[in-house]
Parts: sequence; C-alpha cells; structure tokens
Amino acid sequence: ATTAMPVQAGSEIETLINMLHENGMVSDEQYGRLMDELKQNQTQAAVEKAEVDQKLAEATKPSDVEITTNGGLTVKTRDGGFSTKLGGRVQADAATYSGDPELGNGTEIRRARLYIEGVMYHDWGYKLQYDFANTGSNGKGIADAYLSYNGFEDLQIKVGNFKDPFSLQEQTSSNHISFMERGLPSAFAAGRHIGVMASTAQQHWTLAGGLFGDSLTATGSDVDKDEGWGLGTRATWAPINNGTQVVHLGLGLNYRETGGDNAARFNQQPESHVAGISIVDTGDIAGVNDFLKVGAELATVQGPFSAQAEYITTSVQRDSGPDLDFDGWYVQAGYFLTGESRNYKAGKFGGIKPKANVGEGGIGAWELALRYSTVDLTDVDIDGGEADAVALGLNWYPTPTLRFSANYVDVFEVDGGRYDDEEPSVFQLRSQWAF
Repeated sequence: ATTAMPVQAGSEIETLINMLHENGMVSDEQYGRLMDELKQNQTQAAVEKAEVDQKLAEATKPSDVEITTNGGLTVKTRDGGFSTKLGGRVQADAATYSGDPELGNGTEIRRARLYIEGVMYHDWGYKLQYDFANTGSNGKGIADAYLSYNGFEDLQIKVGNFKDPFSLQEQTSSNHISFMERGLPSAFAAGRHIGVMASTAQQHWTLAGGLFGDSLTATGSDVDKDEGWGLGTRATWAPINNGTQVVHLGLGLNYRETGGDNAARFNQQPESHVAGISIVDTGDIAGVNDFLKVGAELATVQGPFSAQAEYITTSVQRDSGPDLDFDGWYVQAGYFLTGESRNYKAGKFGGIKPKANVGEGGIGAWELALRYSTVDLTDVDIDGGEADAVALGLNWYPTPTLRFSANYVDVFEVDGGRYDDEEPSVFQLRSQWAF
C-alpha cells in the first residue's frame, strides 16, 4: 500500500492540473512546468520503489546453505551438490574380572573418534575418520580415509582405507552392535585395508567386492618385502525387509596373500577390551602363503525381537607343514522392552531411535540381549586354544545419540593354548555418545 501511494497521488494531481488548465486558471507555460515536475516526481518514486523491492527481496531470500544439528553438524547446499557432516563417538569403559587368568580391573576410553564426510559436486563422496584413543606411528589412528564416486546408477566406487566387505557383526558399526564387544569369531575379522571396491545396495539385496593392499598399521623390518594383498566380497539377501520385519541371509569370502611377511596370526580377547589379554592366540604362524575366510550369516527382526548368527571358517595354506583350519560361530538374540525395532539397511544394522526420549516425557529405549559364541584356534601343530562364552547385555538408549550398556561375560573352560583350563568372567560398563 505504501509503494502504491505515490502512483495514486500522481494520478490525482495530474487530473487536477488538467482541469485547471482547461478552465484557463493555469497558463500553458505553467501547465508545462507543472507536468514536468510531476513526471520527475513520479520517476523518483518509481526508483525508490524499485530499491525498496530489491532490499526486501534480498532480506527475505532463503539461504543457499542449510545447517542441521540432528545427530551431528551438517552443512549442505539446497541443490545437494555439496555437503559436509562433522560427527564422532566417545566410548568410555570400565571392567572388573574374576576367575583365572588374573586380569587387571580398570577403565579405558575404548574409542574417541571424529570424522568428516560429505559430497562434492553431486557425485563425489569423501570420509576421513580418526581415532584419538588409538594413535601412534604408521597411521595407527586413522580409521576410514576414502573417496567415493556415486555417479553411476545403483553403483558406488570407493577408493582409500576402509573395511573389507566381510561379516555382519564387523560391517555393523561398534555404535550399533548389541554388546560392548563383538563375539569370539571376531578373531577372523577382515579389518581395514587400502583398496578399491565396487558395491550396490538395494532394498532386498546388496553386493560388494574389492581388491585390497595391506593395512595402514602393517609393519615390517625389511623395506624390500612385498606387501600382502587380498580380495573380498560379500552378498546379502533380505527377502523380507519392511522396517519392523526383516529376514537376512549373507555370504562373505575374504582371501589374503601374506606377501613378504609369510606369516599370519589369529587371536581373541574374552569379549572385553580393558585388560588387553587374548585368551586364545595362535601366535605368529610361519610359512603362511595365503588364507581364505568364508562366512555365512543369518539374521531376523520381528518387531522388538531380533536374532542373528554367523559361522566363519578360515583355511590357512602353508609353504611348509600341513594346512590349517580354524573356525568359530555365534548366535545371539535381543528384545526391546520398550517396543523399538533394530534398524536394518543395506545389509547391516543401524542406530536405535527411542519411541520417547528422556527429557521429552519418555524413558528412552531398553534392550536385553543374550549371546553364545565359540572359536577354535587349534589344529595340527598350532595350539591356539578353543573357547566358549556366554554374554548377557542390557542397553539403555536415553536419546538416539546416547547409550549406556552393562555386560556380563562368562568364558567357559579354555581348552588348549596358554590359558588352558582357565575360566575368566567379566562384568563391564560403557557410556557412549555418538553423533
């Protein structure tokens, strides 16, 4: 209305001037001068109106950048061409041990990671993750460090340092596993290596395969030794996947050639990390040319109930001496007392979102979990030991970013190896902030 007033007023003044001129009350000279002044005023008013409109448009124009803080700090352009997310996790543990062997009670920061990930020019992705609780030489603190290309339809190409595609419990983030530590068959974890991988993830199936060099933490005394290399692939099929109802099947293969080191080692702690002691351990196996791991996976989600199981076997080929076969398996189940369901996507499990957060009128999410696991690292002339363990867990998720866990782990009698006939047990707690 304000910007329209000069136009309306100018029109009324012009009519009045014309009437005065027609009635002879204004001379031709005066009429011309008055009309010129009127046009100048109208032009000035139009300029001022345009300036006001421009400033108003600039003041109300939406920003080209969106900033969100839901579970981390994310900055992205509205067209999706660029994005950057800053996130991380802190896991603080405490553990007390009983039985034999004697393990030292204590506390530790299990993980303290920061990462930055995002998108560049629509199709390029990146991630860099560093663990401040696991630092040292040879890139020891670096977890993920890779670039990815997502420009192909339903296909991603990834290059850098990341996990080999193997094992359901290993592909699921440590933030989201049902227990504080993974089961005993984690002795056969493929780990992270520098490599290139192609993968696709659909609603009902996934497939990934890659070629990998050595790990960042690999060390060697001879610089002229060749690094080890490996091949890895994993396929999953979820014939049922509708949120709260999931059936998952998976198969993974992981082959590694040991390179100049010509050795391999497999060991595992008693599903607890604070003491830092492996209860089964092959030690360095000399003369190893290569080894092949095969893993089978089965999992389901039925509303608040979930279950998963894996069997992993490892065949070790030696240049001298007979070949070796090791294996392990676990089965576990969980139930949410508050009605939530485990989040399943792209062939692995994700984070938990409570139905009602603490601080918003709710009590968060509460989960009970039970697991039985076993691993056998004894064969022929290698006496690494065999162990079985039962773990009971309680998880509380006050919000999607917070988790508090209590685990009791009872290791049955260890058969063979350094800790033959010993039966350690552990009670441990964790507080976790992941964003």
